[in-house]
Formats: sequence, structure tokens, C-alpha cells
Amino acid sequence: MKLKYESNYFGEAAWVAGGLFLIGLTLHSYPAFEISSRVPNARPLYSPNEADRQIESAKSYLTGHPDDFNTYIALAMAYYAKGPDHYVEAMNALEKARALGATSEHLFFYAGTMYEALGLPDYAINELAKYLRHHPNDYETMIRLANLHFRQKHTDDAQALYKDALHLWPKDATAWFNYAIINKEKGNYPVALNCLDQVVKIAGRLPAGGLFEEGEIYRLKGDENKALQYYQQELAAQPGYIPALEATETIIRAKGDIKQARNIHKRIVELKHQQAQNQRTHG
Repeated sequence: MKLKYESNYFGEAAWVAGGLFLIGLTLHSYPAFEISSRVPNARPLYSPNEADRQIESAKSYLTGHPDDFNTYIALAMAYYAKGPDHYVEAMNALEKARALGATSEHLFFYAGTMYEALGLPDYAINELAKYLRHHPNDYETMIRLANLHFRQKHTDDAQALYKDALHLWPKDATAWFNYAIINKEKGNYPVALNCLDQVVKIAGRLPAGGLFEEGEIYRLKGDENKALQYYQQELAAQPGYIPALEATETIIRAKGDIKQARNIHKRIVELKHQQAQNQRTHG
């Protein structure tokens, strides 16, 4: 199961509070698990038109004051507010501001989120870690950084950050779920299952894909029958959930039910073909 952003956000200003959907491996957050927002107070809240006005104003001022780092910061924040398509321009302005002497720790946060979006996770980790040193209890930064470490296979670092997060926010279902996935990857299956129990206690249910993950834990423990039960529960809620279909096919085929396995495989091929068509249509 993959992490992905699921909010149609304007810049970073309208992120789902606490909902971090990062592309890579299996960590998750879901709208049902939202918590109150804990974000840097420097986050821009420009409307699109206001961002454009800020950009034009900053560029005009810089023609006569090319060494004003505060104006470069304003320019960077305006591009940042326009979203990922403008992150390269935002980073150029931010780095210019830094070269001229800008030292605000909030720049670490913005640089980190932009490096992440630009596909530069190691740079993102470096920047976000710096911000977290200044603001050690910032929820969003801690969760984002933990997910980045996990994607980069720094499992111990990710585990430590999620453990810290749970000490600070013991009722946060997102942290419990992602901690479960990390412990699953490390082979700590009883801990992972206990974490999933905590998610259900807090949120009332596992997120989409959560039952599949619970099935995966039992499969890794060697209990394929129980794993199959959880895959089937996932498919009852999400009939087109391909990871659960693939896992089910594998177990069914191993049990010798070739006809059912072929039917499932046919369904998987159809779903993947449909997904490819949708990507081409909306791509």
C-alpha cells in the first residue's frame, strides 16, 4: 500500500491537519484520523491572486534592492503558496535569501517540504531535521520526517520518531498506524498487532487498506488462513483493492484452487488495465 497526498491543497496552507500521504511503501494517514493542526506560524495563507501580486511586487522591489533578503523570502513564500509547480522558483528565491543572510528556522521547514515534493528526500530529511531541532514537538514535521526516513529505509530512525510522537500524542491514530507498519517491517509482529488495536480503539476502525496490512502481519507470522480472512474483509469493503486481491490469489493458488485463482487473476488484470486507462485519460 502506498502513501499519497489526498488533499487538494493550495500550497501548504490547506493541508489536511496531521494527514500526511507520502508516496512510498506502506505508511498512511486518513481524514478520519485528523487532529488539530500544529504547524509553523510562518506558513503562508495567500490566495492565488494575492500570491501573484506578491510575486510581482517582490520582483519590482528587487530591481532596485537586489540584496534585500527579506524580499527574497517574501518572493519564495509567494511561489511556495502557488503550489508544487512553482517550488523550483520558490527554492531559488529561498536559497538567494539564505546566501544574503536569512537565518529564520522556518526556512528549514519550507525547504524540507519543497525538497520532498521535488523528489530529493535526503535534502528534505536534512532540512526537516534542522527544523525539528528548533521545534522538537512539532507534529507535522515529526511525522513527515519519520515517513521520509522510512521511505529511505532508515527504519530505526523512523521507529524512534514515531515512538517519540506517541509519547507526545498517545491518542493519535495516524501515529499508531504508521508505527504498526514500521514494526511489521522490522518483524515485531506482536507490537504491530497491538498498535493496530490501538488504532481501532481511537478511530473506531482501521483505515482503507488497514485490514490488508493486518492480514500481511499474520501471513508473515505463518498463519495464512487468518491472513486470508483479513484480505477477504478488506475486499468486502474495497472489492477493487489490488494488493488484497494479489495476496488472496497467491494463497488460493497455493491451496490448489486453480480455477478461483485464475478468476482472481483475471480481475486483477482488468483492474490494472482500467487504472492505466484512467491515468492516460487524466494524466
